[in-house]
Amino acid sequence: MPKQSELPEGMVKRGATYWADFRAGGRRFRKSLSKNLKTAKQLLIELRARTERADYGLLDNDFAVEDLRKQYLQHARQTLKPGTVQRYEYSFDAILPAMPKRVSHITMAAVLAYRQKRLSDGVTPRTVNMDVQALGTMLRWAVSPARLIGSNPLAGLKPLRHDRPKEGRPLERDEVKRLLDKSPPQWRDVWYAFLVTGMRKNELASLTFSDVDWEAREIVISRGVAKNHHSRRIPIEAGLWDILVKAEAERELRRPGSGRRPEITAVVQRKFTREHVFVTTQNTPLTHGSGLWYAFSRCCKLADIQTRSVDPEGREIDHLDVHSFRRTFATNLIENGADPKTVQELLGHRTLAMTMNLYAKIRSGTKWQAVGRLSYGAGTSEPGDVLQFPTDGRPDGHKMPTVAPEARVALT
Repeated sequence: MPKQSELPEGMVKRGATYWADFRAGGRRFRKSLSKNLKTAKQLLIELRARTERADYGLLDNDFAVEDLRKQYLQHARQTLKPGTVQRYEYSFDAILPAMPKRVSHITMAAVLAYRQKRLSDGVTPRTVNMDVQALGTMLRWAVSPARLIGSNPLAGLKPLRHDRPKEGRPLERDEVKRLLDKSPPQWRDVWYAFLVTGMRKNELASLTFSDVDWEAREIVISRGVAKNHHSRRIPIEAGLWDILVKAEAERELRRPGSGRRPEITAVVQRKFTREHVFVTTQNTPLTHGSGLWYAFSRCCKLADIQTRSVDPEGREIDHLDVHSFRRTFATNLIENGADPKTVQELLGHRTLAMTMNLYAKIRSGTKWQAVGRLSYGAGTSEPGDVLQFPTDGRPDGHKMPTVAPEARVALT
């Protein structure tokens, strides 16, 4: 058994365990190493190297994953939207238990094994990619700007391919009419607002009466609510104007809802609002957790609208969701002649390229029509899935005023 004088500088023995005990950069480092002298010596060398790198501003990846998660989520809650933070939390709950406990042990092989396991469990590539992306985002943040680790071990990892991506689609002409006809009045107003504004789910759910410019008859999407943090204004269509005026007149009549159990009633009453324009049947803000998707799904069922299309093998081809209202709005604008720049401004796309991708996809149907009009041609036979869009007014008789000078949104 070696004596203290025989141990390397910076190492002491306490009981049966060897410890590091030295100073570097004005700080004292004390850390348990090993009961094996040879192992302890190697660990001491590595620890001294780490402290020297730190003195030069260099970092390594010896950081606890759970500690990194806590720090990143603290940062995310201060800078990201609640829905995004919740999505990251779900992903972390799925992927982090399958990862090593320290960042230095996370490897490409570990992530590839995780992906394979999830795929074999029947999880879609899209969901697996979201989990891995969340981990990668946290690691990139830890490298910079947080400077907690030295490198991202997942840098360069490409996402899984989507051989059959889950495409959302717009509502068809008859589906719009059936949905508005069959939905209860409160939800019909919500669907109609989506259809004539093209607002994102969170934008409409966050809309308050103070966001309505009553003199200019415009809805103001503030920077804090907009996805790309760019404010914009949306003209208020005549039917929506009636809905807003009615909601403003009745807002003081709202009363807190209740639940089946006292604890649910307490939550409902705590969330009660008279400030939001559109609310749930319990007069609480519209959030994904509040049942917005479930209300949409129920209303589609009442209107005999299929929300999911599959191929003969049962694989999903496309689907309808709340975002489909935004797709329908954009599609109608383009089909009725709105220029891409106007569409970009109304949708709040960060770049014109995003709008042009949508524009090119939708205009393909118009190209079929153009070629079919050739006086010397034999016409064309369009594919069965090319959608046709209407040009008249709202189902209840309201005429749709122009959303932009060169286009109007048609719903019937």
